[in-house]
Amino acid sequence: MDQTEQPRGNFIAFVNRDKKPGDRRPAFDGRIAFPGSDEERRLALWAHTYTDPKTGEVKTMFSGQAGAIATNTTAMDQIAALSAAPVDEQAATVGNLQLAAGQIVIFPNGFKAEAPDKDRPDFWGAFNPGDGSAVVRLSVWAKKDRNDNVMLTGATSYPMPGKSEAEQQAAQADLG
Repeated sequence: MDQTEQPRGNFIAFVNRDKKPGDRRPAFDGRIAFPGSDEERRLALWAHTYTDPKTGEVKTMFSGQAGAIATNTTAMDQIAALSAAPVDEQAATVGNLQLAAGQIVIFPNGFKAEAPDKDRPDFWGAFNPGDGSAVVRLSVWAKKDRNDNVMLTGATSYPMPGKSEAEQQAAQADLG
């Protein structure tokens, strides 16, 4: 199966309008769905800045958590999931990055400038479901909602077999 045939999931996060400079609230909250699934989990993202060691440029990245329970299931299904036996949460790695169970990380896409004629994502990232399943990859674009507030939107997919981390970032299809 090539990349265009892979099932996709949704990712969307809206700016937290209650966030004030210096407080501990997340910068974004939203939802994430596994590739090929309508089951959504809530997420919260915090913005961080760092200096790119290669260019010296200050960049923004996001890190956060996704809930363990699907929010678009019935109330009784959510209650059953809350009372179920705990899942053996597992850490995962993406390249040289260790992700805790439920952790999401999103970085600027360094390959975006290489092909200005393509609508490559502004950010790439990864989500560890924490249940031993594959790490979910994220392709994320910075957009504005109808009220001119920033939002992050994109798609989730599973890693492409046989591709390095850099090859997967460079090959990410556009949102369409």
